[in-house]
Amino acid sequence: MRLSPVSFRLLFVLPCLLGGSLSAWAQPAYGPYGYPPPAAQRDLRAYPPGYYPGKLVQPAQPQGFSLRRLFGVPDEPPPPVYRPVVRPRRPAPPPVTVTRQEKPKTNAVTQVVVFGDGLAASVEQGIADLYADSEDVAVVRKTRDDGGLLRADPDEWPKFIREVLDSGQKASLAVVMIGAKDRVSFKDQSGDHDPLTPEWRAAYRQRVDAVMRAFADRGIPVVWIGLPPMKNEAMSEDLVAMNEIFRESVQRSGGTYVDIWAGFVDDDNRYTAIGPDTDGQSAKLRSNDGVSFTKAGARKLAHFADTEIKQIIAARQPGAASTAGAHPVEGAPGASSPSSIESALPAPPEAATPVSLPSKPLIGPVLPLNRPDVTPSGTLVSTTPKLTGDQAYPIQKALRDGVAPSARPGRADDFRWPSQ
Repeated sequence: MRLSPVSFRLLFVLPCLLGGSLSAWAQPAYGPYGYPPPAAQRDLRAYPPGYYPGKLVQPAQPQGFSLRRLFGVPDEPPPPVYRPVVRPRRPAPPPVTVTRQEKPKTNAVTQVVVFGDGLAASVEQGIADLYADSEDVAVVRKTRDDGGLLRADPDEWPKFIREVLDSGQKASLAVVMIGAKDRVSFKDQSGDHDPLTPEWRAAYRQRVDAVMRAFADRGIPVVWIGLPPMKNEAMSEDLVAMNEIFRESVQRSGGTYVDIWAGFVDDDNRYTAIGPDTDGQSAKLRSNDGVSFTKAGARKLAHFADTEIKQIIAARQPGAASTAGAHPVEGAPGASSPSSIESALPAPPEAATPVSLPSKPLIGPVLPLNRPDVTPSGTLVSTTPKLTGDQAYPIQKALRDGVAPSARPGRADDFRWPSQ
């Protein structure tokens, strides 16, 4: 039997197709060796595709009919796989903090210079906010965070004040707040002295006097702000005694002492971090450390001293009376006795002259309790009086019959609806 050309080609192609498919089906799951090779020989490049040492993989799927493989033409390489390029992320730029640049007040007539420790910085912040819109008042800070009256030599703070004033710094008045870190013992020639002992109080009073003397030598009025309550109760108790030293020494030297204790305590006179601000709204006044002030607390702190500052500014203006609201300083020319807030208030109006009233007799006319009633003619009244005249009828109806008289038009008891 003679085969056709098509049958001859099928006989030639069919064994090739079957051979390729059987070879793919006969590929073992573990590769050509049947078991994983040793660890030293596990090189993936040395094994046929589809085999991974130590892993069980599925055999390669049989490929379909291809003319390229039939005539020995190599297959086209697979298209390249484009993977996205991962670029390193740029770090975010740091936030830009815009600080408000305070415009210097070069033409300010009044220079308020604030001296003290870390708490005095809050005083300066609060006073600067109060006078931010005033071009005539400038506030200057001269504080030292680590400085206290007992944490330095006795003459260090007076020397620092003199250097500031002698360096060209103008000062119309000085505001002082210091002493929050002075609850420490100190040592002198007589030995060690614990806080608030008699020797400690005497030495501390001398240092306060030295600071006040540095201002008095230059005729600068002083507003000394007392210390506030602290979160630590033991510390608050000691600060009460220290405030009494400040009060006595400052007032004796001619300065003004401002007590702020009541503004930062609750109804039980205890420390509180939250309270009414300058607008009467509840706000956080103290920081979490229980010592320093927040911005709202600094403003409230400055408002306590603002009354005294305004009085001094008004007294130093040209044309102001020398005794009207003045704060004399010991050693200053024209100094007088210390004044207070009460002396600056206007005098109360004079009391009105009392009107003389006629005096009443101590004893009235004596009347017997058993005196009988008599008629105008002198005879005794033996019967009930008779109602006569025009008022007899309404009185009889009201008192005997209980019928109220009619209301007059326009009177308060006239409840009749008005006629249209």
